[in-house]
Amino acid sequence: MEKSVRKQVSLACFILGFVLLLVQDLKGFATLNFGWSWPLALMFYIGLVLIITGYFLRG
Repeated sequence: MEKSVRKQVSLACFILGFVLLLVQDLKGFATLNFGWSWPLALMFYIGLVLIITGYFLRG
């Protein structure tokens, strides 16, 4: 994989994972209604996997 593409994929994975962790944390506020509901554990673990993938691709 080309270095610039790898860096962009790494950054995208990291940001998406962070957003999933943040949305899962904000879900506790009763005033926020996103219109959909994912299981919180699934969002948490997918976010962690994406952050870890982004970290290892950063090379």
